[in-house]
Amino acid sequence: MASELLGPLTRPRLRVAPSPSSSALPRAARLAASRGAVAVAAGETLLVSALFFGAFALREPTLVASSLGLLVPAALGAGLLHLALAITQELYRPARLGMGWDQAVRLLRTWGVLALVAVLIVFLLKLDTPLRSRLALAGFLGAGFLLTGLLRFAVVRPMLRRRFGRALLGARVVVGTGGLALRLARFLEGNDSPLLVGFVDDRKPRENLSAPFLGGLDVPSELAAEGRITEVLVAREDLSRGDLVELAHGWTDRGLRVTVASSTFEVMVARASGEQVGGVPLAELRPSRQQGAARHLKRAFDVAAVGLGGLVLLPLLAAVALAVRFTSPGPILFRQERVGRGGRPFTMLKFRSMVTGNDDRRHREYVAGLMRGDEGGDGVFKLVDDPRITKVGAFLRRTSIDELPQLWNVLRGDMSLVGPRPCLPYEWEMYRDWQRRRLDAAPGLTGLWQVAGRSRVPFEDMVLLDLHYIANWSFRGDLALLARTIPVVVAGSGGH
Repeated sequence: MASELLGPLTRPRLRVAPSPSSSALPRAARLAASRGAVAVAAGETLLVSALFFGAFALREPTLVASSLGLLVPAALGAGLLHLALAITQELYRPARLGMGWDQAVRLLRTWGVLALVAVLIVFLLKLDTPLRSRLALAGFLGAGFLLTGLLRFAVVRPMLRRRFGRALLGARVVVGTGGLALRLARFLEGNDSPLLVGFVDDRKPRENLSAPFLGGLDVPSELAAEGRITEVLVAREDLSRGDLVELAHGWTDRGLRVTVASSTFEVMVARASGEQVGGVPLAELRPSRQQGAARHLKRAFDVAAVGLGGLVLLPLLAAVALAVRFTSPGPILFRQERVGRGGRPFTMLKFRSMVTGNDDRRHREYVAGLMRGDEGGDGVFKLVDDPRITKVGAFLRRTSIDELPQLWNVLRGDMSLVGPRPCLPYEWEMYRDWQRRRLDAAPGLTGLWQVAGRSRVPFEDMVLLDLHYIANWSFRGDLALLARTIPVVVAGSGGH
């Protein structure tokens, strides 16, 4: 399906072999610089530990001998804490060691958090002398920040830049050979940026390029597999959103950083980097952040929130169940097969809002036309004025109360409180490959597109909003969406 989606984007396959010297440089540079970064990490850890020990030993020199059992572990702990905080700030990435202002900001942030943690440990735990000295702690923090900064900017950064040059920052290809691509390439050549390996495009270049022309849009994946590039900068504004998302996900799956330079491409599917190149805003496309520990923490939050909130909602659930039972014949709950994370099917629960024995052919035809982009629709993803809906069901749908039984799906792990809405199996079959990426995360009761406009959001915009949510996921964002869902539901705006 990917080849059908991209069509002419993957042909003709033009290829010019890259220069072995220029393409091999980034890999060798990264390997050597990585060893240097390990040496910096070890050196800083020892330096911070020594500064901690020295600051408190100088403050109370007569107590040093009797306090070694306390001072030595505390000094080692300070060094390891600094190491952990610096790692979270990516301060030992070789590319980061070669930067200027960005590295300084991250270093300041690291020492700020270290100062906060040190104050909490020293004073809240009421540690014994000599670790209770405020003056010694202040001296350690001030000297540590100044000396680690001096080490990085007076020694490490100049040495790495002389040894590896721009290759230290990585290697990049530019997608596009038009005016925008050439302008950005010229601008980046004169600034701190990754080494430009060459240009790729699905059409033959018309102008002289400042770097080799490497071939078609399949070349970045090949170069990534060979370890020759680290980034892709997209500088073609005529690519459709679907084509761009499909290509970008293929590149990010290869471990590449993908940045889009465009004044028109929506950052709904990207995390805005806040960066501009030659006056053109950049947006970085990222894969799902709901992986590993983050995914487990999100799951734990869902279970805890449903466990507490479910008790509060029990009276409402009972009242709605009685209303559904006595206003129309049929079961209280409606069970329907839906498609969840990664295309896995599950049975979703809702309060029944329709008459029993209804025919869904009209809805199938409507959804198929909407996904094809047929004209004449009302631009919403749900069928408006559906005659199958009961009177009570209309109220339940307008307020989204019919979705509350899905709390059980959240407890089972089929769904999350916040995420993309699960789709129907026949909808999943009509999705193109890039649209299926909206379910790279667990489906949710509410999400970004529901809050933005609920069912009034057109289909393609719904997919883009879901992709944006996945790329930018955070606990703070989930809490904000849950808070924003309440007034939307109370107002009943956009519900069908």
